[in-house]
Amino acid sequence: MSSVSSASHPLPAPSAASRNALALAAVTMGNVIWGFTFLFTRVALRTTDPAVMLSLRFVVAFLLLNVLLLTGHEKVSFRGKNPKGILALTVTEIAYFYFESYGVLYTNATFSGMVLAVSPIVAIVLAMVFLKEYPTRRQALFCILPVVGVMLIVSAGKTLGVITPIGALFLLCSCLTSGAYKTANRKAAEEFSPFERTYVMIGGCALVFTAAALFTTRGDASLWLSPLHTPAALACILALACLGSIAANMLVNYSAGILPVVKVSTFAALCTLVTMVAGVLILHEPMSALGLVGAALIIVGIFQVSKSVS
Repeated sequence: MSSVSSASHPLPAPSAASRNALALAAVTMGNVIWGFTFLFTRVALRTTDPAVMLSLRFVVAFLLLNVLLLTGHEKVSFRGKNPKGILALTVTEIAYFYFESYGVLYTNATFSGMVLAVSPIVAIVLAMVFLKEYPTRRQALFCILPVVGVMLIVSAGKTLGVITPIGALFLLCSCLTSGAYKTANRKAAEEFSPFERTYVMIGGCALVFTAAALFTTRGDASLWLSPLHTPAALACILALACLGSIAANMLVNYSAGILPVVKVSTFAALCTLVTMVAGVLILHEPMSALGLVGAALIIVGIFQVSKSVS
């Protein structure tokens, strides 16, 4: 009896339904991780400057990515690929961090949370214009629910307080760059793998934020590295680098190459939901009825959008 080579019977390619299910799981896990990173950031900022924290976070992440390259676990290849898409992705990510930081500085967390909650809508509009991705009526309707849910949660936290025009402008820019990032990610996914997008983006962030940190510390390397001598700050920076910068970006970048922008954008509301739940369970922060209503709207909206036909 002649044996049949296994090479003549290749494994079947995963179905579209399987790929979508895996992408939904990836974007869910990625946003859950990002939700927890807010807790790590809060702890790290107790002992370090924001610019220094961001610099160390992305430098450590970039070093770890290079370890994966050197050990052969991952690879990158940019030959013959148009760099415009991945550069646009990196620039929008860096710009978002800065606009968000200064927006919060000149307003407050509650108002900034409300403005940034609108970023999924901006991303959907940009996707319609530049990618010709149009949401169904069902998706367009239910993607509003997470936005409203986020607004309810952040408004339940505290009063709006003083809002300056320059702060509102920074937040508007952060909202636009957040939407542009999701659109650019979808476009860059046509040529670049999730690892390649993560590698370039984190490398760019490491370069820019380190320059900003050295400017803040006036070139004093000991001040720049001082958080690494504090166990709590060091643990948080490692968690932010490994989980927030590498794992979450890889997961969301993977899903961005499969799912339409409307779905990827809607799942961003999970960050607020996870942060709220973690704050209540871990930091023992208070919970209000308005926050519970907001959480319910987020869950219902994401569930309905994720099961809608693209």
